Amino acid sequence: MPYIELDVRQPIWDQVYMVAPLVLVGTMEADGSHDLAPKHLAMPMSWQSWFGFVCTPRHATWRNAVRTGVFTVSFPSPEAILPIVMAAGPRVEGGEKPTLAAVEVEPAQKVDGVLVKGCGIALECELHRTIDDLGENSLIIGKVVAARVDAELLRGPDTDDNDLVHRHPLLAFLYPDRFATIDATNRLPYHTGFER
Repeated sequence: MPYIELDVRQPIWDQVYMVAPLVLVGTMEADGSHDLAPKHLAMPMSWQSWFGFVCTPRHATWRNAVRTGVFTVSFPSPEAILPIVMAAGPRVEGGEKPTLAAVEVEPAQKVDGVLVKGCGIALECELHRTIDDLGENSLIIGKVVAARVDAELLRGPDTDDNDLVHRHPLLAFLYPDRFATIDATNRLPYHTGFER
């Protein structure tokens, strides 16, 4: 297979597709209103309850999370793409995002914030740290202080994992402009003796 060398001075992620989650991060504005923003550079930060996402100090999400010390994360299903589209709406004069009026939210339980209604997984996080100077971006890491999941999405000893994903597909994002439904999986054949 022939390879093509990529110019690493340009973002390589604009030149190839890679799978990422697509979540909605919630923060509170200084005036007490909520903000939601779609994020795809988002994932667990350890095997314990830490979660992080990439943002830029130019965005209200970064400023709000740093100012308040908290954020929420809502994981929509592939059928619930509308809240992501609405949360990605532009701000108008005065800094408001009128498209957020179309997104149903509910209050978080342990942090000052909101979660998107109907999302299968919801996290509430307290800011742990930011790692800055990643180009124009920062990594925001939070400790998960509350989490809930739709009962039908919970893995368990009596649940077939492939059947679970088939019945409740996962939303995947292929930056910069595509999304996919993951509804079939295969067990990874770990080598004998593999340990986490």
